[in-house]
Order: sequence, then structure tokens, then C-alpha cells
Amino acid sequence: MLIGFCGLGRMGRPMAANLVAGGHSVRVWNRTTGKVPEGAVECGSPAEAAQGASIVVTMLADDDSVQAVVLGEYGLLKGMAPGAIHCGMSTISMQLSQRLADAHDAAGQRFVAAPVFGRPDAAAGRKLWIVAGGDAAALDECRPLFDALGQGVFNVGSPPQASLTKLCGNFFIAGLIEMFGEAFALAEKAGMDAPRLSETLARILFANAPIAVGYGSRIAATQFEPAGFAMPLGLKDVKLALQAAEELKVSLPVASILRDHFLESLAKGRESWDWGGMAAVLRESAGLPPRR
Repeated sequence: MLIGFCGLGRMGRPMAANLVAGGHSVRVWNRTTGKVPEGAVECGSPAEAAQGASIVVTMLADDDSVQAVVLGEYGLLKGMAPGAIHCGMSTISMQLSQRLADAHDAAGQRFVAAPVFGRPDAAAGRKLWIVAGGDAAALDECRPLFDALGQGVFNVGSPPQASLTKLCGNFFIAGLIEMFGEAFALAEKAGMDAPRLSETLARILFANAPIAVGYGSRIAATQFEPAGFAMPLGLKDVKLALQAAEELKVSLPVASILRDHFLESLAKGRESWDWGGMAAVLRESAGLPPRR
């Protein structure tokens, strides 16, 4: 299958490499050149990457980046053939997800929202979890792509519903970060060993669930770099959850707390930290240093 791929960041590059390894022909575009995985073909614009491709993937940081790549002067919309599929794997707002679906439909193309759960190591190991929304036939056509990238796919309905599923999931993870940060600050203030507490609670409460265990152990050890998911992206996703909540008239008081703690972290110059480093502001409020 000929696949276009836009966005070669910490997640996108290993994903594109796995598509090449899966036997697909891959044409890539990235804002910064020189990141092309072996076996892929670099293109000069998103439209060029989309030419002739049956599926085009976007894996970009935020709504603005996705809009520019898809709807810009040399965007995917102009390069994709009628009937081709844009598989958007970025974490974006419900509103943009619907706008993309409408724009592709008007152009005779198709849009599938398929954001992923997993950090860069999961992307490299083909261990991503994919939540997909869109037309059933389009989802079926994306199956070989999903198989090359992840360990499981969940059909959750429409493109906006897929985007909201990812936002809800990231909100849940951010809530775990907050709870771990508060609990470990409390324990450490009492003279306890936070990593040992993390290991104990992971076995008792989380049955060694990978996400909880991973974040719990890193937060307990105050290992906030290198970032698997950078702090500004954490703030972005919490703000998108709050945006959806406002539109749907749903109160999310915990999300408001998380937004403030991410803002406080960024005010301290922690843009390069993993979003789990948000727990450092909780340590500081307890009179502890940001790192052990």
C-alpha cells in the first residue's frame, strides 16, 4: 500500500519506520527535513506526500499544526485523490475533527480519526493502542496500517468521538499524575520511600497496569527527563478537554486544577520535562525539592 505520512516527531518517525518495515511504500513530509526513516521517500510538501497515496497519516502536535498541514496552500486536501483516506492520528479537538471530516467529505475524500495511546517506546515497538472513528469501510481499509503500528484497535464511533476518547484518556492519565504527586509528597514528608510505596501500591491497586505502574514509578523517582510526552502537550490536552466540557456543559473541576498545575510547571521553565513532572509542583508545595 502507498501511504503518505506527515509529522516525524518522537512518535511519528518510529511509526513511519514501522510502516516501511511492514512492507508499505511510504512518502513522508516533515516541517524539519532530514528525519526520514530508511526506506521512506521525503517530499517537499504535504500535498506531494499525499499524491497517489490511498491513505495519508498525520501525526502532529496540535490543532494549528494539523490545520496548516491539511487545509493550507500545499496541504493534504489538495494532494489527496478522490476516495483517499486521511487517517488523523494526532490528539486534536472535537471541533477540528468534525471540520476535517466535513472538508474531506466535500472534496470526495474520507477522514478517519485514529489517535493513539502510547509513548515513543510503544510507537517503536508497535505497541500503540488505537481509538478509531469514521466510516466502517474506511476503517476496514486502514486495518493493515493499524496492524503495522499497534497492538489493538477500538472502534469508538465518529471522528469527533474518537478525538474525545483520546482527550478523556489523557485527562484520566493527568489525573493519575496529580494523585501520584500528592500521595508521594505526603509519604515522603513522613519519611517514607516513595519508590517503594509506588511499587507496593502498583501491585495492590493497579494489578501492574502498565500506564499506572510506569507513571507511578517515574513520579516516585522524580524522573522527568527525557520527556516521552512533553509538558506543553499535557497542558494542551487538558485545555482541549475543558473546551469540550464547556461546549457540552459538563463540569470538570479536576481538569481545572490540572490546568493550573501545568501552567505553574511551565512558569518554572519546565517545557522540556515530561508531563509527569507536573508532580514536582506538588512536591514544592509540601516544602520538598522538585527532584529527589
